Amino acid sequence: MWINYARTFIYNHSVLHVLLLVLLHTTFVGGGKAGEQEFEEISAEHPIHLVIPLPEDDSFSMGKNPFYFSSHKVKPLADLALERVYNESILPNNSIHLIYRDSKLSDAIGPNVAVEQLLRKEIDCIIGYAYGYALAPVARMSPYWKNGIPIITPIGLTMSLDDKKEYQLMTRINSPYKFPPKYFDFQVVASAVGELFKSYQWKRHIFMFHHAKSPSVAVGECFLLMASLQHPLRKIIEMQHNFFTFNEESGANLTRAERHQQFVQYLQASSYMANG
Repeated sequence: MWINYARTFIYNHSVLHVLLLVLLHTTFVGGGKAGEQEFEEISAEHPIHLVIPLPEDDSFSMGKNPFYFSSHKVKPLADLALERVYNESILPNNSIHLIYRDSKLSDAIGPNVAVEQLLRKEIDCIIGYAYGYALAPVARMSPYWKNGIPIITPIGLTMSLDDKKEYQLMTRINSPYKFPPKYFDFQVVASAVGELFKSYQWKRHIFMFHHAKSPSVAVGECFLLMASLQHPLRKIIEMQHNFFTFNEESGANLTRAERHQQFVQYLQASSYMANG
């Protein structure tokens, strides 16, 4: 879908912004007297290590990669950004190392690649992650690594990652970009929906969304978006049961007729709840 490529382009473009901003930073190299910090200018001898943890495969992978990110999509624009930085003499040649690591869309392997880079002393900034459950633990720990490792990410859109005391050095790049609702920053969606309810004085609502309901599959973007919408809407009206879920995955083993009947039942039940 074009929107997936557009979002990937935004992520790639953020790589360029990060490379342009690193000119304002210096690299800590240790040494010096007690209580002092010794810094060196960015150079080929003291490069910036930008770690880009992304899957090599851009498949949806049962909701783990909702925006179809992958390293092979990012590399071309990252290379162009690097070329611009060097051609415009923003930084010396060979002073930035782009390190691609396969996160394998795993909440175990994903965080571990960041830890491995920390042990190698080859990590100054993280740009990436496609899977929210791999991002969250790294974002919690990164302020305590070295002098703090910043994270720039296109995901982590939900309210559960809003706490800046817990996720101190994580920056989400999505807020300034106004795509259709499912690609908004979730706070923007929640605020917009809340204002819509107030404007039209709606008092009852039903959520219908995709949710696999499998213990082996983490909750997806649809579930997280609905959870983010619940908080502002509860300030307007509290409902005990106001959602129905369905499974769009091919593995759900539902025929087209069965899926159609399921939607009919949900719509009927929703109508009764709205007019009861």
